Amino acid sequence: MASLPGFGVDMALPALADTAASLDASAHGASLAISTYMASFGMAPLVYGPISDRFGRKPIILIGCLVFILASVGCALAPSLPILLGWRVIAGLGAATMALAMAMARDVYDDSVFRQKLSTIVVAIYVSPIAAPIAGAAVLALAGWRTIYVGLATLGLLLLVGVWFGLHEDSKSRRPGRLRILTMIKDYGRVLSHPACRSYLLASATSFGVVGAYATGSALFFIKAAGMSPNQFSLIFGLTSLASAAGAVLDSRLAAQGIASLYTVGGGLAIVVLGSTILTAMTLVGWTPIAVTVLLFAAMTFSVGGAGPGIMQGSMQQLPELSGTISAAGNCLAMVMGSLSSGLAAIFFDGRTLLSTTVAMLLCSTLALLSFLAAARGTAKPCAVPS
Repeated sequence: MASLPGFGVDMALPALADTAASLDASAHGASLAISTYMASFGMAPLVYGPISDRFGRKPIILIGCLVFILASVGCALAPSLPILLGWRVIAGLGAATMALAMAMARDVYDDSVFRQKLSTIVVAIYVSPIAAPIAGAAVLALAGWRTIYVGLATLGLLLLVGVWFGLHEDSKSRRPGRLRILTMIKDYGRVLSHPACRSYLLASATSFGVVGAYATGSALFFIKAAGMSPNQFSLIFGLTSLASAAGAVLDSRLAAQGIASLYTVGGGLAIVVLGSTILTAMTLVGWTPIAVTVLLFAAMTFSVGGAGPGIMQGSMQQLPELSGTISAAGNCLAMVMGSLSSGLAAIFFDGRTLLSTTVAMLLCSTLALLSFLAAARGTAKPCAVPS
């Protein structure tokens, strides 16, 4: 479930050029199929979170699956680019319900295993950037770009069946009462006014900002400055995505042994700050060998992947009755920060070096570490997981 939104983005990436040619559109216009999807995916959970806190996760996710399926079919049948973009916005609205996966884990599992389950979700999220482009390229070669959206609709259908028959929830994820806009605003007010919860969410968003800056800046550097082919860069990106997943797996193992997230998150973010500092210094002196640069990127993405579950666990521990709202706020803030850091890395790219990327990563990682330390000091409930 957690990987479906990523498939909605990454599976369509290899088909952008074919989509543009088929619909008589520009390459830039076709790329809007990605940004429109991500925009609706980033904002819609702000509504879904509070609704799911009152009426349960399962009904919202089922509706989201149906919307995603219908929108994907609409994309496959779209006769023009504007219609395709409209369906992509709707598909993002459906996929956005999958952001409730972390809140569902909070509902079902206690603190002794919650972080382990979050780590599994993070692994699923980081696997999609590896598997989805490969699947999209294979489908594109066999049957054309429209079949990619048929494939996405099929994934949505499989998830719908799985949720309908396999997901059982009780009243723990519901807060009785009518839902009003004022109530939603008050819920978000509670979340953002809670010092520890706010700091955890800021740490989560800025750590995702590290990933956003890396994803955009590394592509610009390795392809435009270092002269790599897109296929060569995809191998590097796949390696760092695997590193992120490996970091989450390690965090799950450490959580099972009772290692507190204070150490895994604090240590992980400190490694990212150190790695960003080293890369910035290397860039300033004009020494950025590919092998060393890739290894540093892998170390940093590994650390971000390992820190993510502990950060989200800490945020939801503060106000467990608002897990859906917290998950939604975290998703939205992460998308905003990822977009900002990605934009900074691209806008200030000098065509030759990694400086804009490393500075953006350094700023985000430093803010993430400071935010986490503030949250750890202010939290009333420690994030240690008993063995």
